[in-house]
Amino acid sequence: MALALVLLAVAGAGLIQLFNGGQLLREKVRLSSALDAAAYSGALVQARGLNFLAYANRALVAHQVAMAHAITLASWAKFGDAESRQLARSNPPATLIGGLFGAAHGQAYRSAAAAAGAGRHADWQSGALARAFAEHDRVVHDVLVRAQATVQRTLGESRMQAMRDVFAAHYGDHGARLDAIPLADTLPGFVVRYGGAARVRLKSMVEEAGAHYGFLAPRDGNRHSMLPSEWRCPWLRHELRRRGATSLLDLDTWRSVDTQSFHALRSNKWIGCYYREYPMGWGGAKNDALRPDDDLPHVADPPPDFADEDFWRWVRGHTDWNLLDGAANPLANSYALSQAVVWPGRGLPSFAEIAQAGRADDGTRRLRFAVRAARPAIALATGDARGPKVGAGRLLFETRLPGAEMAAVSAAETYYRRPYARTDGREERASLFMPYWQARLSPVAPDERALAWRRQGGTK
Repeated sequence: MALALVLLAVAGAGLIQLFNGGQLLREKVRLSSALDAAAYSGALVQARGLNFLAYANRALVAHQVAMAHAITLASWAKFGDAESRQLARSNPPATLIGGLFGAAHGQAYRSAAAAAGAGRHADWQSGALARAFAEHDRVVHDVLVRAQATVQRTLGESRMQAMRDVFAAHYGDHGARLDAIPLADTLPGFVVRYGGAARVRLKSMVEEAGAHYGFLAPRDGNRHSMLPSEWRCPWLRHELRRRGATSLLDLDTWRSVDTQSFHALRSNKWIGCYYREYPMGWGGAKNDALRPDDDLPHVADPPPDFADEDFWRWVRGHTDWNLLDGAANPLANSYALSQAVVWPGRGLPSFAEIAQAGRADDGTRRLRFAVRAARPAIALATGDARGPKVGAGRLLFETRLPGAEMAAVSAAETYYRRPYARTDGREERASLFMPYWQARLSPVAPDERALAWRRQGGTK
C-alpha cells in the first residue's frame, strides 16, 4: 500500500509537470505566432509607406508634365495670334509663301486666320490656363511634397503602432509587451530626400515622361525654295524656318517658345549675300521672368519694324547674329521672349528616394527589422496558481525562465520585386519610382537572438 501511494504521488507529479510543460509550450507558440503576425504587419506598413512614396513620386512627374503642356499651350496660342496678325498685314503675303515653298505651306499660313485673338484676348494672369498651371504647382509643393515628408518622418512610428495593435489583439489581458527598441532596424537612413542639385534625377524622369507626348516634342522644320534668286550666291535659296521647343531649363524653369520666319535671300555690295528675316509667328511662355534666355539668339527690346533703318544695318549695329549661316529665328525669338506669358512657379520639388538607389546589391532592395516580445512568468497559466513558482506550498513548479519572463523573437522585411518580369529582360533595381514593395517574414539572425537573450537576462 505504501509503495502504491508513492507511485501514485510520483505519477501525479509527473502529470503536473507534463501539464505545466504543455502550458509553457502553448504559451510559447501563442507568443511566437502573435509576434510573427505583428512583425509581418509592421513590414506591410513599411511596404505601403514606400509604395505611397513611389506613387507620390510618379504623381510629381505627372504634374510637371501637365505644367509643360500648359506652358506649351500658351506658347501655341500666342504663336497662332501673332501669325494671324502677320497674315492680315500680308507681312509676308500668303501668296508669296505658297509660291516659294508650295501650296501646302501657303494654305497652312492662311489657316492662321482661325487663330485670330487666341492670344490677344486670353486672360493670361488669371484665366483658366493660368489657374490650372498654378494649381498643379500648388499640388506638387503643398500637397504631395508635404505628404511624402510626413510619411517618411512617421514611418517608424506607424510601423510600431501597427505592431502594437496586432500584438495586443492576441492578448486581451495586456500580459505581454513588445520591446520599444527593435533588435535590428535598417529603416533609419533608408529613405532620404533629394533636393537642390540632386533633383537632376527627377528632371530626367520628367523629360523621359514628356518624350511620350508629341505635343511637347521639338517643333523644328526647314523648307527651301526651288529656284535661285541671287546671282552672288546661286547655291542658296529662300528659307522657311519653323522652330519650337518646350524645355525644363536648369531645375526650376519651364519655358516654351514657338516661332516661324521667312528668311528672304538678299545681297548688296556692302555685305554680300544675307538673309532678311520676316517673322511670321511667335509665342513664348515660362514660369520665371528673371531667368535669362541666353541659349536663344535674341535681343531684349526689338524694333516693331524697320521703316527707319535697314534690317542688316540694325543687326550689325545691335547684335552678333549671323545673317548667312544662322539656323534660328532670332528676330522672332526676340518678339516671343519680350512678349512672353509669365506664370510664377517653384520648379522641381524635392523628392523621396532610397539612399542607395540604382545599386545592384541586395542590400538596397530590403528594409528589414527584428523585434522581441515578452510575457511575464506571473501571467503564464501553469499549475493551480500563477507566478514564477506555481502552486507554492503544495504543487511546487519552478518555471526557471530568465528574467522571470517568456520571450520570442521575429524578423520581417519589406523587399522590392516586380510582379512580372521586364519585357526588355533587364534587371529591375529598387527604387521609389515604382510601387513594387512587398512584405514577408525573415529568418532571425544569430546575433539578433543573442541580443534578445541578453535583454532577457541570459548570461550565455
